Amino acid sequence: MKRKLLFLIIIVSFCVSENVFSQQQTAVYNSVCVHSNAYYEYLPADYPAAGVKYPVMLFFHGSGEVGPGTAASLPTVLRNGPPKLIDNKTFPTSFTVGGKTYSFIVISPQFTEWPNAVDVQAEIDYVKRTYNADVNRIYLTGLSMGGGVVWDYVGSDLSRGNQIAAILPTCGAQYAYQSYCNTIASENLPVWGTANSMDNTVPPSYTIDHVNLINTSPVPPTPLAKLTIFPVTAPTHDSWTKTYDPSFKEDGLNVYEWMLQYHRNLTVLPVTGLEFSVMENNSAKNIKLQWKTYTEINTTGFNILRSSDGNTFTPIGFITSIGTNGLGADYTFTDSKPVTGKNYYRLEIKDKDNNKTYSGIKIAQLALNVNDISIYPVPANDILNVKSLQVLQNAVLSVYNSQGQAVIKKSVSGSGNFTLNIINLPNGVYYLEILNNNIKQRFSFFKK
Repeated sequence: MKRKLLFLIIIVSFCVSENVFSQQQTAVYNSVCVHSNAYYEYLPADYPAAGVKYPVMLFFHGSGEVGPGTAASLPTVLRNGPPKLIDNKTFPTSFTVGGKTYSFIVISPQFTEWPNAVDVQAEIDYVKRTYNADVNRIYLTGLSMGGGVVWDYVGSDLSRGNQIAAILPTCGAQYAYQSYCNTIASENLPVWGTANSMDNTVPPSYTIDHVNLINTSPVPPTPLAKLTIFPVTAPTHDSWTKTYDPSFKEDGLNVYEWMLQYHRNLTVLPVTGLEFSVMENNSAKNIKLQWKTYTEINTTGFNILRSSDGNTFTPIGFITSIGTNGLGADYTFTDSKPVTGKNYYRLEIKDKDNNKTYSGIKIAQLALNVNDISIYPVPANDILNVKSLQVLQNAVLSVYNSQGQAVIKKSVSGSGNFTLNIINLPNGVYYLEILNNNIKQRFSFFKK
């Protein structure tokens, strides 16, 4: 009988030690971005399994956990959220969604001060370089300050949110800007915002307004943003304990399972290791695109796609693949006729079976050269001519009287001469405003 009992104890001890091993969180002292000197790394038990790419969850802490990233300060990151669950051995080692099982890489940096979007991008780029990360399954989440950073990152630039599979800000400390929410909607970025009904630190309206403005944007996202407001009987800021609890579920899914429903389509196959950049040359009025591949298999070429709004892309050129024997290659393409203002670019990679995959979106902005637009004659009589040497894209020409009232509006595209009929305007001083891709230029003229 004693032997049997001893045998059972050994088996139980082995199982416990196995579970502890799979819940290790390692401190890494590395300055990944300007405002972080260290982070916690959590890797799946089987990492790195051959040929496996893992989903990544980046967790951003609140202002109470800000610190210099030293051995003394870093453990404060373990106070809340996924790092706390991992430290307590209560974070599930895997999740099954859609018949597939996933295990997260969890990266939890400590920030030295309130971070910005550049810091977040540096963290994402580092993860892609350092880990066997599934670039189509990178998820951002954070609480309070960290939640605000998530809102800011995906809303401040279209090219950023397009890299992310889903976001989960809880009581995010950022006011909801309409322009940011429109950007998030245009990214079709899955969003789940949570907060308490009474929050004594960050108003729940911040989260509510974000979700409502995203869902009522000019082009609502697919899927619509999701909102959860936890009912509480007394003011409390802590909406994260409930949010990150694996037992909390809505529609049968906890927040981790909800994330894993979604993915991007950024992995470029048959191309791997794609590095893509764009650079404007304002003096030459062109934009140079450069990209590099590490391997190519059955690739036929690259369509260069451009957009003026980040939503509708049209091809402007094609480069034939020069990668041979599975090796990669370097490529360049010059857009000699970009629009003034923001130009959005992405690559469409085609293979021999006519399959298409896409790169991420890059943005370059061509400045408006004041010498490239002129008006004549001055003073004007019946017709005012506008001459543009630059390509305009749905630019709006507006004529204002001396009281600031708009008396003529006309939309134009292209370059060359455009005419405005001013024959019916009373004599006097007027102002012509040209708005092209959010860049304004003003001229004054006299009508006689």
